[in-house]
Parts: sequence; C-alpha cells; structure tokens
Amino acid sequence: MKQVLLLLSAFLFTGALMSQTTILDFETAGTSTTYQYFGSSLDGTLNNIIANPDPSGINTSSMVADHVKPAGSEVWAGAFPNPALGTAADMTVNNQICIKVWAPAVGNVGIKLEGSATGPNWVRTADVSQAMTWTEVCIDVNLPSIEAPALPAFGNVYPTVTLFFDFGMSFSSDQIYYWDDLKTKTGATVTDGDITFSVDMNTYTGSFSTVYVSGGFNGWAADSNPLSDMDGDGVWTATVPNVPVGLQEYKFQVDSWADQEQFNGYETCVQVDPTGQFVNRKIVVTDDATLPTVCWNSCYECGDAVNITIELGSGVPVSSEGLFIAGGGNFGIPGDFPLKDDNGDGVYTITVERQKGFQSFYAFTNGACADYSCKENIAGQDCANPNNFNDRHMGPIMQDTTIATCFGVCSINTDCGGSGPGTVNFAVDMNNYTGSFTTAYVSGSFNGWSGDANPLSDSNGDGIWEASLSLQPGNYEYKFELDNWAISENFMDGDPCTITDPTGQFVNRAISVDGDATVCFEWETCNVCNALGAKDLVVDQELFSLSPTVATDFTTLFFNKNIREDKLVRVFSSTGQLIENAKISGNDHEYRLPIGQLATGIYLVYVQAGNRIATEKLVKQ
Repeated sequence: MKQVLLLLSAFLFTGALMSQTTILDFETAGTSTTYQYFGSSLDGTLNNIIANPDPSGINTSSMVADHVKPAGSEVWAGAFPNPALGTAADMTVNNQICIKVWAPAVGNVGIKLEGSATGPNWVRTADVSQAMTWTEVCIDVNLPSIEAPALPAFGNVYPTVTLFFDFGMSFSSDQIYYWDDLKTKTGATVTDGDITFSVDMNTYTGSFSTVYVSGGFNGWAADSNPLSDMDGDGVWTATVPNVPVGLQEYKFQVDSWADQEQFNGYETCVQVDPTGQFVNRKIVVTDDATLPTVCWNSCYECGDAVNITIELGSGVPVSSEGLFIAGGGNFGIPGDFPLKDDNGDGVYTITVERQKGFQSFYAFTNGACADYSCKENIAGQDCANPNNFNDRHMGPIMQDTTIATCFGVCSINTDCGGSGPGTVNFAVDMNNYTGSFTTAYVSGSFNGWSGDANPLSDSNGDGIWEASLSLQPGNYEYKFELDNWAISENFMDGDPCTITDPTGQFVNRAISVDGDATVCFEWETCNVCNALGAKDLVVDQELFSLSPTVATDFTTLFFNKNIREDKLVRVFSSTGQLIENAKISGNDHEYRLPIGQLATGIYLVYVQAGNRIATEKLVKQ
C-alpha cells in the first residue's frame, strides 16, 4: 500500500494545522504581475489582469488573470511571469503548489518551477476535472518532475513559476482560461506506491522457467519479485508493494539473471546511466499504478513496435564529434543520437525502436552543435520542409524500415558521389554598379558568412570579379558583398536565383554543389553574366533561334547562316550554374542540345559569335 505523510510547517502558529503563502492573487500590487506568452501566435505579448468574469463558488475575488491558447499553438505553449514575481515559490516549508483555474473544458494545467539556485527545474501537470467553474488544483512537489532529471522540487526556492494550460494539446480554435490564487501550501504527500508489472513473453525465443522484475527498489535482486502466468497466455504479471516515489530503474530477467533484456539506449522507455554502461527501463513512481503490458525487450506491446534504421552516407569530411540525427521533438539535440560507422565503410547507422505509426521531422548534423550551426543545409531540395526549418520528415512508419540517404542531399541511397571536393568559380559582374568600392567578396554558409574570408579579384580589368573555392558536395547559400559587408546584395522574396529562410528575414543566392561548377551573375540581379569575362558585346537576337523552347529530351539551336565565326554555346540553370559549355564550328548552322538529364525547370541558353551575343529561355519539362 502507498504511504501518505502529512508535512507540518516548522513555522505553524498555535492551533494552525496547515500553512500557506500567497504568490499571486491580483488584489494588490505586491501580489500581481502579468505573464508573457510563448509557443503560439501571441509570442512576446502579455496576458491581462481583469475583473473576475465568474465570481462564484470557491473564487469570489475581484481580480483574476486570463490566459489565451490560440488555435494552432504548440502543445507546449505557455506563459512566464514578466515582470518577475514579487514572491518566490518557497518549497522549503510547504510541499504543494496550488492554483485556482476556470477552464472552458475538462483538461489539465501544468506548473513549472524554474530558476532555483539550489535545485533542478521541476514540472508536473494536474487534471482540471470541472469545466466552466472555479476549481483548485494542487501538486505535491515531493513528486519527481516529469522532465529530466526527474527529481522533486521540495527543499528549494523558485523565483519563476511558468504555467501551461492543457499541456500536450493543440486546438483548432482559441481557448480562453482564467486563473487566480497561485499559492504554496502544506498537505499530504505520497512516499511510495504499489506497482503492477506485466511482460508478454510470447516472442521470447529461448526457454525459461520464471520471469522476474529486478530494479533499484529491490537491490537488483535475482529472485525477490517473481512474476506469474496463471492462465498460460504468455503474459507474466506481479505487483511489487511499497516502491519508493521517484525515478526507478528496472528490467525483466529470467531464471535469476540467466538472461535479461538488452537495450541500446535510444528507446523511449529507458534510462542510460552517466557512464553509458547500463541501460534499463524507467518509471517515475507517483502513486499506486498498473503499468501497460510490454513485450520482452520492447517499450511497447507485442506487434506494436517498429525498428527504424538510418543509413547515412557522409559525402563530407566528418567532424571529430561525429554525425547525428536530431530534432523534430523526438531525436533530441545534436549529440543525443549518434550514428556509427563500425565497419569503416563510410555509411553511418543507427536503429531506434518506436511505436507503429511513428512520424517525425528530423535533420542530420555534422557535430554536436547545440545551436544547430552544424546542421545539413537541404533548403530548396524536395525532402526539405520550408515550414519546419527545412527539416526532413519520416513516416507514418508501419513496419520495420530502413531510411538510406546522404548528408546534405535528398538522395534515396548512400551513394553520395563526389568523394572529393568540387571547385566552384564564383564570379560577379560589377560593370553596372555605380558606387565605389575596393574589393568584392563572396560570403556564405560555406565560410560562416565571413566578410573577408574569400576576396574576389578582377585581374584583367573586365569588371568581372571572381575566385575559385573548393567545396564539399551539398547545398549552400551565399551573397556577393563589398569591402567586408560595407555593402551587400539585397533581394526580394521570390527572386528566381535566391532562397528565402522560413522567417522571411533573409533572402540569399543558392547553389547546389556536386562536382566542379561555375556561377557568374550581374551584381544584385539574377541575370547571368553575358560571357564570363567578355565585355563590349552587342546583343543580336537574330544570332540564333531555339526550337522547341519547351522540351523534354532535346532542343535544337538554329544559327544565322550569315554568321561564319565559331559559336560559343553556354546553358545556365536558374541559379546561375553553368550546365553546358560547347564550341560550335562556324561551318555548322545547327546544334542539337540534349536536355533529358536536366531537372525540370527554367534554363538560359547563351550564344556568342565574335562580339555578338543572344539569349533564349528554355523550359525543361
């Protein structure tokens, strides 16, 4: 049976049996403050302190606070005090944090205690069991936090109390709540619970006599807590009494450790010890509980789990920290889920168990960078979601699945190609620039947007500044700028040679590197340079014609028969990348241009003969 302990304050007055401290009641300046929203469209705005809209029942006070959870909010949307609380949540004496809530529907409220100088952050939720009426909920801070490190808050002082209404939920319409009387109190606390364990052994391939549960609560004893299968259905069950409140680790094992469950540490139900040596199941005990039946060596019921294997070809030099899968709310931060290349074949792998139907956004990082500065850049590729940080997406996954791809590339296998770096010649035509400058530079994601790492030069004085950089295969953003960011190119969202970040704040040029390449643009435009180094050219639109201009496999260039000079034919992508560079004899008046290998999109075809040049647009279907 669970044990209940009544905590009495050391500072009780004579005849008083309970103590309490008011943090906020909105009736005086000292017990009032506003709360700032996060995780929703109201980010950065403050809530309101208003007249009580329903002065009845347990709350007839004059003033209360409102809280709005807008449609489409993050499930973790909430609010924190701004300005700071006048009275901290002192949990050194009182063991309960309480709040009065008026909610539009039955749900929950989450309370997070933060900023203690002596203890960990702590968060738990409590059910709001009544709708459209004032009700009070209290949470025992002796219970462990539902977030790591899963410790209690009792014994510490917290200057910040953050609130979440209907934590874990998102709605299609705005939800409005009211709250009041945030207090600490002294009350009963649970010290242990009776826990019923249940494991399905039907998939176990060996032979055994008895299943046991062993954990910190029984000193990892080999035979203290045997399970039984009275009806012979393969599901073994036992109730362990008086398991202490808090984080507990355990495993199922057979025949006094003859065999035991083995986990790799990336499952959702396990705890890895700091040394990485032991990986066990975990449970946070808060009361009596019956745990769901799980399959041997799985976090889920038999038949309800899938194994997801990631195979990642690098195609880039791997940092000393390694490659990682991260993000999406399911794969932690860079460093939590490492990919390993145990056989040295250049393919990095990880296998994770998740529940059938699992889906998630995710990304790969080259290093354990908490700020995601080492994240792959797949912006503009077909596997990138521009509305979710240009992350990848997997699922729903209904069976064991292998995802094979390349770092920084939306491939469907681990053949990343380009084992060596590609040499990219960046060039910018400054002939139409009217200002003054000393040096042009190219700055981008490949050099940390440095203002002076990669200067360009115009050694022949033709007004085209250029430099060659050795880059690994992948996708990059960049701009041309002058004199260490004294002046930089500016673009509008939607310009064809650019890419816009999800916030709409930055618009940059983009290039996909897969081997050697050349790009040349006129300053601050998507116009490709006329002739990559030539000037004093004359536009002659009768120089050639193109047919068809909308094609799938090939098109043909028909040259003016009166022109006897050799012709230079260049084809550029919409991002300025040189796709085709051919020299045609002056005696040839046609040139068949194969385009079947090109991606669907718009291309520019340039022809130069002597000092004459012409341009035609080609659409590849």
